[in-house]
Amino acid sequence: MSEKSNAVVADFNSVQSLRAGLDAKAKFEHVDLYHRDGSVLLGDVEQRLASLAGVSPENILSYNSGMSAVTDAIDVALHAAESDELTLACPIESYTQTKRYIEHFIRGKRANVVYFDSGDADEVKRILQVRKPDVLVAETVANYTGIPVLDVENLIDVNRDSEGDTTIVLDHTLPLSTGYPLGEHLTKDDKIIVVESGTKSYTFNKALLGVAYTKDLQLVDWLRRYRRTRGTLPGPEHLESIEKLLPLDRVVFDRRNRSLFRNTGEIAVRLSGLKPQDARFCINHPGIPNHDNHQLYRGQYPDGGSPVLYIESGKIDQYEIAELLWANPDVRKQAKLGQSFGFDHTRIVADENIAAVRIAGGSETNAIAFAEACAESLFS
Repeated sequence: MSEKSNAVVADFNSVQSLRAGLDAKAKFEHVDLYHRDGSVLLGDVEQRLASLAGVSPENILSYNSGMSAVTDAIDVALHAAESDELTLACPIESYTQTKRYIEHFIRGKRANVVYFDSGDADEVKRILQVRKPDVLVAETVANYTGIPVLDVENLIDVNRDSEGDTTIVLDHTLPLSTGYPLGEHLTKDDKIIVVESGTKSYTFNKALLGVAYTKDLQLVDWLRRYRRTRGTLPGPEHLESIEKLLPLDRVVFDRRNRSLFRNTGEIAVRLSGLKPQDARFCINHPGIPNHDNHQLYRGQYPDGGSPVLYIESGKIDQYEIAELLWANPDVRKQAKLGQSFGFDHTRIVADENIAAVRIAGGSETNAIAFAEACAESLFS
C-alpha cells in the first residue's frame, strides 16, 4: 500500500492507495499510516500480546503506559453509561494512581463515587444490586497494603444476573492471565474491560506498556476511538522496543510469573511465621493463612497471584521500616530499593502516604533466606 521509507509518516504511490489507506484507518485495520492512527507493527505487537493474555487479537489494545490503559478504560466505561447522573463504585483499597485519578478528576465533577470493600463478596453483590453503579472499578488482587482479593466469578455472575447494567473495569495487573485466565471467563455480553500494566511482566521494566481487552465489541470500538483521539498508543520506536522485549511465548511468560508469585508468597508466609505475637508490624499477603481472603486466594489462584507483600506498622513510619530492612547486609544482597516489581531481584519501596513498605519478590530470590534476613531486621 505504501512505500517503505525513513519518514515518520507513510507515503502513498497513488490516490487509490491513499484512499485504501484511509478506508483501512476508518475500520481500525493495522496498516502503516500516521502513527497515532495505527501501523502494521502495532497489529503485530497486539497479536503477540493477545497470545500472552489469552484473548483474540481483535479484543486487545496496547497503550503507552499502564495508567493510559486504566484512564482510557474508565472514561470509556463512563461514556457507555446512559444515566444523566453517573455513579462510579471504587474499592476502599486500590492502587494509588487509579484512586487519585478517580478522586481528583472524576469524583464530584463527572460522577458520584461510592466506596466498597473489594475483598467482601457480599458487599460487592450489594453494591451492584442496590447501588447499581454505572461503572465499577476494581483490582482482581489489589496492589495496596491489605491486598484484598476480589471474588471474580461472584462479580461476573452478579453482574450477569443484574442484566449487566454496570460497566466494569478490572485491573488484572498483579495475577495476569498466568494467575487467572480472565479472558477465558468473559463473553461478548459481559460489559467488562480488563486492564493491565504490561511494564512489569511483558517488557521487564524496560519499556512502559499498558494492555486492555474486552469481548464487548462496542467497548472495543470506543476504546480504539479514545486511544486514537488521545494519542495513548505506543509510538513507532516504542513499539519496536516492546516487540523485542516481549516474552517468546505463553510458556516462558507463565513460568517467570509463577516464580514471582511463588517467591513472594514464600517470603510472606515465612516472615509471618517468624513474627512474634507482640511485634509492631503486620505482614500482609493473601497467601498467609490469617488473611481475610486466604481461602478465596488459594482457590482462585492455585499457582499464586500476588507478586507483592506489605509490611505495616502502627508504631514507626514507612521510612523507618525501610531503614531497618536496609541496614541488614543479607537483605541488601538480594534486594534493591525502588519502585515497581517483576524483576529478577527483590524490590523494597516505602509507601508515599502511610506507614507501610512494599516488598516485591524477585524471580531469582532465595525466598526463605530473604524472609529470615527481614525477620532478623524487624523482630530482633
